[in-house]
Amino acid sequence: QITSIPWLALESKGGILLVEDDPEMLVMKANRSLGTPLLTMCARIPFGRCLCGRAASSGEVVFADCIDKRHEHQYEGISPHGHYCIPIISSEKKVLGVINLYVREGHRRDQREEDFLTAIANTLAGIIELKQTDQALKKREKELEIKTNSLEEMNSALKVLLKRREEDRKELEEKVLFNVKELVVPYIEKLKNGRLDGKQQGYVSVLESNLNSIISPFSRTLSSKYLNLTPAEIQVANLVKQSKTTKEIADLLNVSGKTIESHRENIRKKLGIKNKKANLRTHLLSFE
Repeated sequence: QITSIPWLALESKGGILLVEDDPEMLVMKANRSLGTPLLTMCARIPFGRCLCGRAASSGEVVFADCIDKRHEHQYEGISPHGHYCIPIISSEKKVLGVINLYVREGHRRDQREEDFLTAIANTLAGIIELKQTDQALKKREKELEIKTNSLEEMNSALKVLLKRREEDRKELEEKVLFNVKELVVPYIEKLKNGRLDGKQQGYVSVLESNLNSIISPFSRTLSSKYLNLTPAEIQVANLVKQSKTTKEIADLLNVSGKTIESHRENIRKKLGIKNKKANLRTHLLSFE
């Protein structure tokens, strides 16, 4: 289209070279009427070489009214001509490429032509920048899509693992419950029906209650929610939950009543109900 503008004194011949991956190299992207020798020699032009390379390295228009010593790409039988080499410069003053246009040999440099061609180069620069931005956005969208798919796959895998973990936990709980009921409870029943004195009966009762606590959420809740309770305090709390009095707890644990009262006081303090009108057993049962 540029070479077809009637008032420009241009030959119907030229090319557009752009910078691609190598920031110091021009690559031929479009041409009109360039012969095979030129297409081969000018397929890639380093910055600073020949007229196009000089325009790219300087960022300024290069004009030639004939084939002079700057015209390094020549071949036998080349026709006499001159050039306008117009750099394509981005808004950030970065060289994006060069427009190479042919003029007749002896053509005089014309400021009006040069200004018009520079305006075309600036327009082309805007189009190139828009295209590059669009390509960068598409590349970024593709990267985000890949990352999103990867995260979705990881999330699905995590859900499967969590589901499996929950299934394993339930399976383990069921096995523990089954083993306690089948392997332990029958012997406790035999002990309860045996000839035991009052204290021994109390021990069996506590043992049975503690086994029930082990297979219930109470002990896990109490120990996880209140890790600052000592083992002795957890033991006393468990017996309080079973409606045992201070005297009964003291007898079962072979300690004094004062010791049990001290434990009860510490438990109330750690549970945040000290000096409150709150029943300790009721509060402990709320963790069930």
